Amino acid sequence: IMVINKQAGMVVHPAYANFTGTLVNALTYYLRKKSGNEEAQPYLVHRIDKDTSGIMLVARDELSQTRLAKEFFDHTIDRKYTALVWGDMEDDEGTISGNLARSKSDRKLMAVYPDGETGKHAVTHWKVIRRYGYVTLIECTLETGRTHQIRAHMKHIRHPLFNDAAYGGDRIL
Repeated sequence: IMVINKQAGMVVHPAYANFTGTLVNALTYYLRKKSGNEEAQPYLVHRIDKDTSGIMLVARDELSQTRLAKEFFDHTIDRKYTALVWGDMEDDEGTISGNLARSKSDRKLMAVYPDGETGKHAVTHWKVIRRYGYVTLIECTLETGRTHQIRAHMKHIRHPLFNDAAYGGDRIL
């Protein structure tokens, strides 16, 4: 396996409008050059958003990917993220539970559907690390790993991530 410290701004894998300059492109180049094997490739176990920095685990073969994916699925690996959110959180810790699906008004965004009728089950546990008045530094522990989970959940409770323009964090609610 490889442990990667992904910087904010880097796209993880090629997709529409991002065919080059991705983390997968860089790792593929690195693995092929290092091994001399033109077929070498990285095997993603999980992803993090383009604008998120953090540690990623990447497998170097299919068996390792399968084993790591099972660890994520079985929740034997904790995923913790530090986030700066708008506002002074009322409580010291909490849990946000609400299904996530594409927003009906903007397909690029995820929305919370608390009724459970739409979307996939998602749970985010958070706790305050430090209060700064207008913003709060929190630690988020994911029970599930849905697309834009922290971003959508924090917007849902009216504490969007600081400077996250897509989810309202570029303005005070």
